[in-house]
Amino acid sequence: MVPWIPEIDDVLTALISLACRGGEQLRLPRVHSALSELKAGEVLLTGLNFSITGSVCYSRQVEEILRSLVEKGMLVPKERDTLVVRNQGVEAIRAGLREKLPLPAYQALQSASKRFYRVMFRKRARPRETFTGRG
Repeated sequence: MVPWIPEIDDVLTALISLACRGGEQLRLPRVHSALSELKAGEVLLTGLNFSITGSVCYSRQVEEILRSLVEKGMLVPKERDTLVVRNQGVEAIRAGLREKLPLPAYQALQSASKRFYRVMFRKRARPRETFTGRG
């Protein structure tokens, strides 16, 4: 079998389709910042470029890929900066990945998608209440 040489659009499509379930909402600024955060430790994202201005992180590549996924029917626009994952679109992409990719490549994408999901949807930690022992 020929080794799989991923293009960044294939990688991002795979990350989103493996990580997300139908109905989940993706806030665009969070997608950009999550991918930027993962880029430092994820070899599959080395071809991704970001511009960071203040606290805003943006990638034209990510924006184009998300637009492409909307055109393919995997993502549906909800609000100005929110996309909803379509279950049918995700399932079709997952099935194609399982068929086309060698097992090590598929496993690498699965691992990266789990990291993406954790970064994308992590809950903000609430400040711990301190017990004073009074009262």
